[in-house]
Amino acid sequence: MTAYAGVDVGSVMAKAVILSGDEILGQAIMPTVVSAEKSGIRVLEQALEAAKLKREAIAYILATGYGRITASYAQGTLTEIGCHAKGVHFVNPEVHLLIDIGGQDCKVIKIGQWGEVEDFVMNDKCAAGTGRFFDVLARVFEVTLNDL
Repeated sequence: MTAYAGVDVGSVMAKAVILSGDEILGQAIMPTVVSAEKSGIRVLEQALEAAKLKREAIAYILATGYGRITASYAQGTLTEIGCHAKGVHFVNPEVHLLIDIGGQDCKVIKIGQWGEVEDFVMNDKCAAGTGRFFDVLARVFEVTLNDL
């Protein structure tokens, strides 16, 4: 079995997933702390623990998100825009438009037939915590973020 890891260190949350083929072996999510690199390492360790694997078992680690530039633990990096396009295409190749409302910015991505980024637009100023706003709304309405 060959396993791969993806780590996304965003401005608000750090996420990691361990994959083998189409199967998710482990995943984790946690708030991003002051050090983006430490957040990436911690969330990767949590995902490895969930997968019951050691880091040596991972053939390749890819980092994305604003913290990708600090990811000394990764063999490669890719922008979150590129990751979104590839991920959406993998899950549903019929989807060709993605709207990402993040903690600090918003993006609209046009996805080509092979999962490539055809075009994208992004706000050029801080979104004033748009993603955080939705998190607060969910708590106010006492629903999960997914339900909101």
